[in-house]
Amino acid sequence: MYTIPAFGPWPEQNAGPDEEKRLNSAQQSKTSPTSIDREHETGVFYGSGKLPYQTSLAACTCNDFVKRKKPCKHIYRLAMELGIIPLDYKTGRSSGERNEAQISFEDSIALVEQLSEAAQKHIENMLYYTSERVDDRQRAVTCYDLDLADELRTSPLIHENPYPLAEVLSDLSKPNLLILLDAIRREDKPRRSAAKAKIVEWIAANVPMLANELPPCASFSFVEVFDKAQRDVYKYLRRKYEMETDWYTGLEYPAGAGLSNENELVFYFPEDRVTAALTKYGCNRCLHGYIPTKSNR
Repeated sequence: MYTIPAFGPWPEQNAGPDEEKRLNSAQQSKTSPTSIDREHETGVFYGSGKLPYQTSLAACTCNDFVKRKKPCKHIYRLAMELGIIPLDYKTGRSSGERNEAQISFEDSIALVEQLSEAAQKHIENMLYYTSERVDDRQRAVTCYDLDLADELRTSPLIHENPYPLAEVLSDLSKPNLLILLDAIRREDKPRRSAAKAKIVEWIAANVPMLANELPPCASFSFVEVFDKAQRDVYKYLRRKYEMETDWYTGLEYPAGAGLSNENELVFYFPEDRVTAALTKYGCNRCLHGYIPTKSNR
């Protein structure tokens, strides 16, 4: 159990579950302060209301401190920033700042519609991996089409990452991976019988120059300010391009569409902002109802 040193009016104490929870929150990038006054040992943190939180080592204007009259995550983070609590912490923009900077759904769709159909479908593929879980929002996805990569680089929604050596190595079969391993003259390299993932990890970490000899490709992830719109943009692109097939009847219809009347075999998209955007850009395949056809599969 971590011992919290004495600071401000707070005595040294062993951190119980409540303190452990707040210490952990204080270490996250989303709790980064807007500003720190080291001379007066105070800080300003982005608040959930209209006004920012004013924080000192003794008090904070956040609801947690007002109710408990015990150190909140902002007080703990201030103590970390001042070097009083010797714990590592992540820096970045607070959750409130990120939310304010978010690109709206409407603006995101406008940026997507500036791209070619091939680029839009690649973004849809990226969103397949990133849009469901918050922790995956900036997950890297590899693109092997270099012409497409050039177009993706122009989009404000996308950030390019370094060459994805580990991912490219993972795509190789183990026999081909062993050929590479055999060519590396190092005493500390993994055995040929080691798991493929371990061999990939070791080569990527110890032979980065190998990227110059492997197939050219690019790695992209979405920018942080595109987080909130990702899920609905994915719905937009699925409804625009993808089809679904009823397993029982074999009927094929646009992804995301449904029957508004069980007695009529006519499909419509739900009435939401995604469908409104499809209509705006002339992509609503169910605008006047979609009569399904038999799948060729």
